[in-house]
Amino acid sequence: MKSKSGEAAVMKTVVCLGDSITYGRVGESYFEMLKRDFKGRARFINCGVNGDLSYDVLKRLDKVMSIKPDFIILLIGTNDVWATYSEKVMNAYMRRNKLPERPSKEGYERNLRQILQELDNSTGAKIGVMSLPLITEDPEHVLFKRSIEYSDSMKQMALKMNIGYIALNERQLDYLKMSAKATTTSQEISWELTLRVLLRHSVFRKKWDELSRENGLILTVDHVHQNGTGATLIKDCAAEFLREFHNLD
Repeated sequence: MKSKSGEAAVMKTVVCLGDSITYGRVGESYFEMLKRDFKGRARFINCGVNGDLSYDVLKRLDKVMSIKPDFIILLIGTNDVWATYSEKVMNAYMRRNKLPERPSKEGYERNLRQILQELDNSTGAKIGVMSLPLITEDPEHVLFKRSIEYSDSMKQMALKMNIGYIALNERQLDYLKMSAKATTTSQEISWELTLRVLLRHSVFRKKWDELSRENGLILTVDHVHQNGTGATLIKDCAAEFLREFHNLD
């Protein structure tokens, strides 16, 4: 790769940091889509971990910072929101992730602020914090509403800290409102649903979009993990951040 002056350009490193939506093994992978979009023009590193909450990301920032990235795209909070759904779900997250306190919006905001401060102070990277994908496609569902509430907090925090904000939640909400289709699922969000979807994909070789249609969903395969449409919206938001704000071409 050469610059416009003809000199060899140093390839920029982009870290995508987050949970299973970034890791990309359940549902379509926005990360792989983004890599293809910038093939040969940037080095992409996947720092997504299945099941991570903001607390878990905070514990592994040293590894991210050791990469010395030029850009960091942070997408974290879906599990923080999901963990507030019920006592049963919350207790399961606390056991699995060895959380020091009950997940809450206040705890999430505290963790997110510390993540952004440490990355901003220690890396010199251009940081884009992405608002959350919608959780469920039912505007009356408590997790749908909380994904919007948490995203609004992220936006306000990013503005105060002068950190780049990537408006994914708003993009998906607009898409859902304008969609000619309608969500028709009667299935509730659950780990059991996710496991069934994963089983049908891995054993019966069902494509993610096919599973999404079977479940009557528009953006996801299981209310959380993205189908082709949902992942493309995430990829587009990330690509716009890299191209328009920081001239990664």
